[in-house]
Amino acid sequence: MELVFIESKDNKYFNKAWQLYLDSFPEVERRTLEEQEEILTDKNFKMTCYVEDEGLISIVFFWKINTKNKIYTFLEHFAVNSELRGQSYGSKILEKFIIDNKNIVLEIEPIVDEVTQKRLNFYERFDFVVNCYEHLQIPFRKDAQELKLVLMSQEKTLSPQEYKELYESMKKSLKRF
Repeated sequence: MELVFIESKDNKYFNKAWQLYLDSFPEVERRTLEEQEEILTDKNFKMTCYVEDEGLISIVFFWKINTKNKIYTFLEHFAVNSELRGQSYGSKILEKFIIDNKNIVLEIEPIVDEVTQKRLNFYERFDFVVNCYEHLQIPFRKDAQELKLVLMSQEKTLSPQEYKELYESMKKSLKRF
């Protein structure tokens, strides 16, 4: 399994990664193609994928978010090719991501059904914990409204001050319009 950094639309895996992104996330949780191309130029954003034998296994899109006192890694989008789910790829990739990154935070949908509960359970197996702050996703597209999500952080919850600083920095980094 190989990690590939996608730095432009010209990368041979861009179209496959983009299709997995479209297939895995609802419109309100994703950018337009034009907005995605724009953020590829941001040094704090990484669009990556894992491949094996030229086949796309997963996408991992993340940001480095700087606050006054800390640098966070915001795992923005993580998805495994639907044909490969249930084969432990997600666990292996997340384990590698945790080794390579510090102060990881991520967002999940509120827990309302079996699918969202399974997602919560998956991240909890990797020591992610729910932060009990009312958290709104920074809109990814011009026509999107804020979306209530659950913010998870690894190993410990954020203090109110840490959360406030992180959220303000996310608004500055992620909002493009």
